[in-house]
Amino acid sequence: MRQLTFLFSAGIILCLIQTPVFGHNQTSVKKQESTSVGGKTGSKEGAGTTGTYLYQKKEEYQKKAEEKLNRLEANVKQLYLRAEKKGERAREKITRAADNLRKKSESAKNKLKDLKESGEEKWDIARDELDSMLKDLERTYNRTASKFKD
Repeated sequence: MRQLTFLFSAGIILCLIQTPVFGHNQTSVKKQESTSVGGKTGSKEGAGTTGTYLYQKKEEYQKKAEEKLNRLEANVKQLYLRAEKKGERAREKITRAADNLRKKSESAKNKLKDLKESGEEKWDIARDELDSMLKDLERTYNRTASKFKD
């Protein structure tokens, strides 16, 4: 009878340990579940698969961003070449605009470098910042190029 009472008491204690205490919300439990990988909290297999997937996505994004940045830099070089063929006043305007684009390009390059070196927790922020910089660079280039068409 004592063993039965002891087992019953131990079972109740275990249930109480797993039950949230009044005054505590269950967000910590939900957070823990939402951070699980592949529905398996703490599963090495799921973490590895997802980690590989995230790594591939990161690499793919970085490659595309680098290609876009290289393409935009080549376009800026073309602006400098156009400037050489223009008169002095137009050449100054184009050169100023191209210098501005080059500065934006350098900033985007630095952000890409930061992105490559960032950890998972800061990667999303760095990616969003780089996206914004590349869009601005492309928009500025398109406006500048349309002003100085041959």
